[in-house]
Amino acid sequence: MKFIEKEDDIIVRIPRKAYDKHVQILLDEIQYKKIAMKSKATQKDIDEIVAIVQKERKKTMKPLIDRLLKITK
Repeated sequence: MKFIEKEDDIIVRIPRKAYDKHVQILLDEIQYKKIAMKSKATQKDIDEIVAIVQKERKKTMKPLIDRLLKITK
């Protein structure tokens, strides 16, 4: 593994044989943090979106759960 420091970046070189799903998870987390840093959303905005998603998910999932419960009886 090799670290190269540039002006505003740090470049990490990883041997291909060391690359696996755990490295990909780490890369995904770094990408998420980069995107989140640019967000102007407040915690209140996020809470409102989460509430809407949860409400809609319940509506969508209820028929599926009911159908599964009928099958398992």
